[in-house]
Amino acid sequence: MERKSIAIEDTWDLSRIYANKQEFYTDLEKAKDLLSSLLQQKDSFLENDDQFLKFHQDETMLSRYIQKLHCFAHLHCDVEPNNQEYQTMYATILSFYDQVTSSLDFYTVMMIENSDKVAQYLEDEKLEDYRYSLQEVLRQKKHVLSQELETIVSKTSSISDISSQVFDALRLDYDPVHVDGKEKVLNSATLTEFLKNKDPKVRKEAYHNFFKEYKKFENVYAATLSGVMKKDAFYADVKNFEGPLEASLFDDNVPTSLFFKILEKANVQYRPLFHRYNALKKKILNLDTMYNYDLNIPLVQYQTKKYTIDECFDIILDVVQIFGEDYVNIIKKAREERWIDYYPHAGKRIGAYSSGCYDTNPYILMNFIGDYNSLSTMIHELGHSAHSYLSCHHQSPVNCDYRIFVAEVASTVNETLLINYMLDHASSEKEKAYFLYELLENCVGLIFRQPMYADFEHILHTWAKEGKPMSSQMITDLYYTKNAEYYGPEITMDEYVGYSCYYIPHFYYNYYVYKYTLGMTVALAIVSRLLNGDEKQKEAYLNFLKSGGSKDPVDLLKDALVNPLEDQLYDDAFHYFETILNEFEKIILDMSSTL
Repeated sequence: MERKSIAIEDTWDLSRIYANKQEFYTDLEKAKDLLSSLLQQKDSFLENDDQFLKFHQDETMLSRYIQKLHCFAHLHCDVEPNNQEYQTMYATILSFYDQVTSSLDFYTVMMIENSDKVAQYLEDEKLEDYRYSLQEVLRQKKHVLSQELETIVSKTSSISDISSQVFDALRLDYDPVHVDGKEKVLNSATLTEFLKNKDPKVRKEAYHNFFKEYKKFENVYAATLSGVMKKDAFYADVKNFEGPLEASLFDDNVPTSLFFKILEKANVQYRPLFHRYNALKKKILNLDTMYNYDLNIPLVQYQTKKYTIDECFDIILDVVQIFGEDYVNIIKKAREERWIDYYPHAGKRIGAYSSGCYDTNPYILMNFIGDYNSLSTMIHELGHSAHSYLSCHHQSPVNCDYRIFVAEVASTVNETLLINYMLDHASSEKEKAYFLYELLENCVGLIFRQPMYADFEHILHTWAKEGKPMSSQMITDLYYTKNAEYYGPEITMDEYVGYSCYYIPHFYYNYYVYKYTLGMTVALAIVSRLLNGDEKQKEAYLNFLKSGGSKDPVDLLKDALVNPLEDQLYDDAFHYFETILNEFEKIILDMSSTL
């Protein structure tokens, strides 16, 4: 499908950001003028509270321009990658952002050097809006270097991401998979479908043909992955952190104990539940030997209906009624104001995301094909967009951006509410079993698999910190061992399992994956209370969505009545998984006995 053949109402309306390229470049010039003004204020912005306020107001406005310009350019490029006008805009704003970063590298050092004066300024009510964000700057005191060293470190940013850039640039070609005697194209989009095939030869061929390519280039991937780990270890050391983990948690002001709590719960205390689930799969599928690539075979053969976009919105609006009229109206606005670019077409970026800033709508990119996954993806991304919308409408530009640490909560709450809705509206035991299975698989991916990833990533970071070599064999042997422990004794590891670590982009995100587990555990707690009619939880959750980044993430979650530092939150999540597993096992075994 070509983009020009898609109905205009099914594409996003980016003219609400800029109606034409002239508006884009006009704002770019305004941003450049603001940068010049900020540089002129370098030696005076700390002289008194009025100049201090003026500097930060200008800096906030500059940030708003940059975010708006970047949003416009990258959204266009993601749907029209061959349009060189948009590519030029995108390259221009990225180049300008690098210029801003290097030009303002004096800021943090000067703030720290004058921390007593800054603290005094922050007592003034007219600076109340900036209080939290500037206190966060002062919190960096232990980790800020001299101006000369900070300048040197900032100049390394363009080369420090080379490993990640190489990973993103690598494009592999895979041998085809043979299905019913016909060659089928294998790529990252089709792999999962092949792994669901009933024919074990198809599953094995797909898995081998895919990951043998990663083995072929194993030394390249080992170099890129170890390069990322070494980069993180280098910056942690230079900035006086105990290690990469502490450095990665610093911005969120999260104790390392929370990270290890998640790993302990998932990888030790409750892992037998996951092993039990895998044993059930093996029993239902009646396999003497079950390989890791067999785990995608659907346990419930049920064809869900196809949905139109309007039907998806009808269901989603029903689901989110639980939040009240204001939230419902946000979802309606998304459709009416064309926040969403729905359909796949040639050149469009794969996957889905929600993206926007204070001065734009929270736009959503999708690749809608009308199946249940499309419906689930839509409500997931609308969760992100509603969170962004509420934050931007209830917080100032300074405090509207919420951290990645809490970013998956709103989307996962929506997705979990949807599955519960589908369960409530199931018309047969088979349909109910299908959605229970979907819920189990969703839980597995977030509360079991991500902590395994996090454990693997932490070990690699530790190796980098200690200066240990990281050959491909060391990396893949470790990943093979971690997967064997993760899946349990009922599952046999394929020879290519170790090389599958090279396929996972999250290992390039610096301790990101554990946050998925946090999002899911928090979401399960919130959803269970909402469905039980807990009005106090509803009010606290909606206030959380409106809070943006006005507090530390842990404090925001505490205000939402879900304290991530308490064991009970995780215990409840894993017990919920056990309850769903018990219900699913009963239904699926009863269904099997009647066949």
